[in-house]
Amino acid sequence: MARLSWLQRLYWQHLSKPAAERQVFLHVLEQPVHSILEIGLGSGDRISRVVPLCIRPADGKPIRYTAIDPFESLSAGHLSLKSAHRLLTELGLKAQLIPGEPASAVARVAHSVLPSDLILIDGYWSDTGENGQAIRQWLPRLCHSQSAIFASSKPGGPLERIEIPSNALPLSNLPKVA
Repeated sequence: MARLSWLQRLYWQHLSKPAAERQVFLHVLEQPVHSILEIGLGSGDRISRVVPLCIRPADGKPIRYTAIDPFESLSAGHLSLKSAHRLLTELGLKAQLIPGEPASAVARVAHSVLPSDLILIDGYWSDTGENGQAIRQWLPRLCHSQSAIFASSKPGGPLERIEIPSNALPLSNLPKVA
């Protein structure tokens, strides 16, 4: 996607819906995204809005996408694992879905997935809960020095950009994707 005109920027900054995701929209419109980690996929609506806006990598490879979500174990409004795979394939993503609570699943992801360019944490960003503590512990392995991290403490809440951990991997030290 080309650089934004002032009118497009005005729209994405002030008029795009839902307002809770405007910071994410602006980020993906301005920065190339090679990989996304989403903790709390929910209904899949957010990723359906974000992916078409992403500046695709120049090498033509699909965006690497990883999601951690309880899937079927939550109430209505959440995607099943099968529906999530179908949605992500339609969006053209190379997807890896990890079912389970973030407290246990995030450790598995930290050891098997390369750090991501964009990290979305929906509803699990808290100091008190077991899930929030696990995410904070493993976040330096999930991101790199140029990552963008957006988090919300309640599901569907406004996604706020958070600071990258000081011990995140430098971009130059990342292993190459095969």
